[in-house]
Amino acid sequence: MALVIGNGTYAEAGTLANPVNDALDIADKLRSTGFEVIEGNDLGKRALERSIGEFSDTLEGAGVGLFYYAGHGLQVEGRNHIVPVDARLDMPVKLQLEAVPIDEVLDIMEQQTKVSLVFLDACRNNPFSRSLSRTASTRSAAALAGLAQFDSTCGSFIAFSTAPGAVAMDGSGRNSPFAQALLRHIAEPGQSINDMMIAVRRDVVSQTRDAQRPWEQGSLLERFEFVPGEGPEKTPAPATPPAPSTQVATLERSVGDDKSAIEKFLRDDDLSPDVKDMRTAIQRLYGPSATIFGTPYDTETLVKVKSDWFAQWASWPLGLEPGSLEVTPHGESSAQAVFAMNYDYRPKDKSAAPVAGKARVTLELVKTDKGWRVVSETSRAM
Repeated sequence: MALVIGNGTYAEAGTLANPVNDALDIADKLRSTGFEVIEGNDLGKRALERSIGEFSDTLEGAGVGLFYYAGHGLQVEGRNHIVPVDARLDMPVKLQLEAVPIDEVLDIMEQQTKVSLVFLDACRNNPFSRSLSRTASTRSAAALAGLAQFDSTCGSFIAFSTAPGAVAMDGSGRNSPFAQALLRHIAEPGQSINDMMIAVRRDVVSQTRDAQRPWEQGSLLERFEFVPGEGPEKTPAPATPPAPSTQVATLERSVGDDKSAIEKFLRDDDLSPDVKDMRTAIQRLYGPSATIFGTPYDTETLVKVKSDWFAQWASWPLGLEPGSLEVTPHGESSAQAVFAMNYDYRPKDKSAAPVAGKARVTLELVKTDKGWRVVSETSRAM
């Protein structure tokens, strides 16, 4: 079962040319691969909620649930939202009344299906982000460009049209670059969803001249193919040198082979920061800029933020939960690391209570000539 939504004609944010086209074409392609599809285009808040409710009703007994959304989306306090076409978002307080949290759709899918697939082409340059940020009373309440990562459970696969906190393009033709690439590759027989995303990412990076880089986070427990392969009787491939696309796919997968180096980076550096020399520690841990809980920081600001944080603690043992690390490659030199972290912060103020527990940490990493560096960081208590 699939729910496909395209929102383009906004009452207070102008018109996006392609989301409805993208949704119509994706819906047709999904039907051709065996999905039953619920469609909705240019939906206001109530119509959008009704479509989600109808989708929930039809998921019972479905082996796979899929949600595709094209249009405006935004994140506030690390939570992603769909923007209905009738939304009036001039103040952050209106967000709960006017927008729809995407994680609520994901929760519905994860509770009723073994496999949940989400495709979000919802990071287009958003006028609501600017108006909300201007009226926000705190930085944490400000709407940010792009979407944040999700805290998803096993059996889900979430594909984003561009990187965390980045903006995607609407496209100059009938479809956005992301939708165009999906339409080209989604029905290739015998192709896993992971390999499909490698092909999609390669096409989008090429079409946008590296201005847009799709990425994904996944915790599928088994291989998924939109169109199953033809079985063991496939014709063998000719013994010729691998095509550039195959070389790219191999490079993408090679990051996964570097899991031990990433684990060492986490244990020795990320979870053991040298707070006596915070500037050196930040330069060793992070890229020239990093997005922490949805907020971008340069090196100087991050040094101050981290110094202020650690200054309040007498001790802070941090530990990597054994066997919890999952590494998902995003390219030749980038990857996502998700792991469970044990923490026990002991305050210098003896009258204050300690802060201890376990968190699920998600890091976006890039590989430099000096090793792995963090470019995006979020966590959530477990």
